[in-house]
Order: sequence, then structure tokens, then C-alpha cells
Amino acid sequence: MGIFDNVFETDIKKDKNKQQSFGKKVGNKLKEFKEEFSENLSEFDNQPYRNNGVILTKMSDHTATVKYDGLLAQYGADDVYTVIGYGSNSNWENVQTIRMNRIGNTFQADIQTIPGTNVNIAFKDSADHWDNNSGMNYTFI
Repeated sequence: MGIFDNVFETDIKKDKNKQQSFGKKVGNKLKEFKEEFSENLSEFDNQPYRNNGVILTKMSDHTATVKYDGLLAQYGADDVYTVIGYGSNSNWENVQTIRMNRIGNTFQADIQTIPGTNVNIAFKDSADHWDNNSGMNYTFI
């Protein structure tokens, strides 16, 4: 074995150790870290209503996109509207109703946001069935 073989072999061993150290240990197994998701962690981490089918993605300081595939979509609604208001969840201000665009089984709309003010959201379909999170609404800060 030449001097360069030893250097390259050492580098290969180091690289193998580095690869094995990336990830999160779950039980006795190492869960692989997927770098392609690392840039958008904040978008996915703070989604309290994800299980209800509601996702809010901030686009800028004054706009956000709401995606909805909750109960109304699951039960076959043709049209879904997002009803939004600002401020306290118990006293909405500047209430608006916006028709959402259908993309497959998901509905989507761009909404205005006001920095430092809650955005309160509920959904309804064309038959006036509501998804308002069991009366608690969907509130984002």
C-alpha cells in the first residue's frame, strides 16, 4: 500500500463515520436526515391544524396561502369558501369570505395578513355546511 492509498483510505473511513452521524436516533435505529426538507422546517413545524387539513403558509409580511383538505373536502364539497377575520377570535374584525380554488382534492386561497394580528379562519361549502374547528375556529398568530 502506498502513502496515497493510506491517506485516501483514512478519508474514506472519516466520510463513512460522518454519514453515519447524520440523523436522529429513534430507539435503537438511526433515522436518516433528509436534507431536501431542511430549508422549510418552519413551514411544517408550526402547523397546529395539520391533522384537521388546514395549512397556512406565510408568503410575505402581508400575504399567506391557506390550503384546506379537511372535512368539507373529504365529504365531497364542490366549492369551499374560507371566511377570515382579524384580531380576537371572539370578536372578528374585517370579515371576508373568499372562494377557494380547487386543486385536486385540496382547496387553496391567498389571503391578506396583518403583521402582529391574529388571522381567524373558518370554512364553509356551497350548501352552507361549516368546518370551524368545533366552534373554536382556526386561529393563526
